[in-house]
Amino acid sequence: MSDLLGLNDNMDNNYFIRFLASANCWKTGDEEVELTKILLDPTSVKSGWGKIQEGLAPDWHWDEELGVRGLRPGDTEDDKMLYKRGFSVDLYSKELGVRTWSSTSAGATKGFLKLYTDLNEQLSANENKVAVIEYLGSDAIAIGKGHSRIPNFKILGWRSDDSFELSAEAEFDEVPLELNGSTTNETEEIPF
Repeated sequence: MSDLLGLNDNMDNNYFIRFLASANCWKTGDEEVELTKILLDPTSVKSGWGKIQEGLAPDWHWDEELGVRGLRPGDTEDDKMLYKRGFSVDLYSKELGVRTWSSTSAGATKGFLKLYTDLNEQLSANENKVAVIEYLGSDAIAIGKGHSRIPNFKILGWRSDDSFELSAEAEFDEVPLELNGSTTNETEEIPF
């Protein structure tokens, strides 16, 4: 039987990216990918309660206002305890295109919180821009009785382009990199 509606291609997993602390890697679907320099759309950031269970679609309840906790969902106390605080953000790389990164894991949320705190300090000077971010690897940490990894990032600057709307074949090298709102003549090659 042919799939005229494209319902059986399992491509939905490929529109997401996840950081696996246990393997210290990034994945889209089942494929491990290298993440180096990316664009981050600060207007796409969401915070909320998420229930992520293997084999099931994530169940997210987003905050009405970024960072302002809504009520923890769930009908029973046991059900409520399955929900953890988490985030979602859209990232772009030339190799991968747009990918959504969302997580409730301790290491990922700590790493993203640090990145977003740094971004937030620069948002007002960079309205309607996307951040150019470099992934610097991760640090192993102990959390409770377990272990995790915190992904580390560096803000390289900001871009005024709409790379999230452009195809992967577009040329990004000609768009000036801006650091804290001022254009630079920096020649560092960013693969966008």
